[in-house]
Parts: sequence; structure tokens; C-alpha cells
Amino acid sequence: MYRLIYISSASEDISATDIRDILTTAVSNNRDMEITGLLMYNGLNFMQVLEGKRDDIEPLFEKISNDKRHVSVASILQGDADTRIFAPWAMLFKKVKPETAEDDVPEVTMSEIMALDMPDNVRTIIKNFDNLLG
Repeated sequence: MYRLIYISSASEDISATDIRDILTTAVSNNRDMEITGLLMYNGLNFMQVLEGKRDDIEPLFEKISNDKRHVSVASILQGDADTRIFAPWAMLFKKVKPETAEDDVPEVTMSEIMALDMPDNVRTIIKNFDNLLG
């Protein structure tokens, strides 16, 4: 199993509809490829954890890197992992500021995320992003 975490800045003209589209596409595509993960958005930046087969994650990350809704995409952690953190979810979503997405987009709370079993370095990245002001 392979894990990749990246951060990016949202394009200037990103909308709530774009965010819903990102989530809808992620859930659908990730289920097909057996990828699990977490997407966080703070109104300015994205942070995403992707878990699955390396042969699926790397091309997906390349596609995300070329998506015009993201700029300055940077991988901050990548490598083999023993277990999935976000199984069985194709993509969890956490908006850091309440006004950053539409209310009809289902999301998870930080308490729920932090209750999951995960390596300390991943926990630290998620906590730090949650504290980052967008």
C-alpha cells in the first residue's frame, strides 16, 4: 500500500461548485481504483491524503497536479504504508472554515479524523493544516 499527501493552493476563481465536483469525481474514481483518503480545504489551500496502489496514486497525483483548480501543488509525504488510515472511505472531506463550501457537501469533523489510527507524522500534518488560516 502506498500513501501520498500533498498541499496546493486553490485557483483564484474556484467556486463551491468546483469543490463539489472535485469531491464527486474523487469519490467515484477512487472507488473504482480502491483509493481511500481525506481532502481538507480552508478557503485558500487544499491538503489531501491518498492511499492505494502506487501504480494508481502516482498517475492520479499527476492528474491533480495538472488540474487548473489547483496551483502550486506539492507532495509533502509519499511512501509505502502498512495499513490504510481512511478505509473504507473513498474520500472524506473536512472544510477548515465553515464558509468554505456549500452546506450540502458531507464532511467529517476534526475529532472524527483524529480518532482514527494513524502514524504520528500523518497526524501532525493533518493537525498543522487544520491550524493553517486560509
